[in-house]
Amino acid sequence: MISLLAVVMVCALNVAPADCTRATALDVIVQPVGLPTECMQVGPTLAASTFGALDGRYVKTACERRKS
Repeated sequence: MISLLAVVMVCALNVAPADCTRATALDVIVQPVGLPTECMQVGPTLAASTFGALDGRYVKTACERRKS
């Protein structure tokens, strides 16, 4: 089984998507997932349920391998 993490980063609109990282994000949510496709499905859902309206912010989702 692949151990992956869905990393959901909420960044300010003035931060370029390439510069939106865990370090520059306003908020970060990390959730374990089983498949790479789950990362992209989980990201927007987590952000919407956790933060609601994203006025002046956007969501970027990344998949990372879980460190053992």
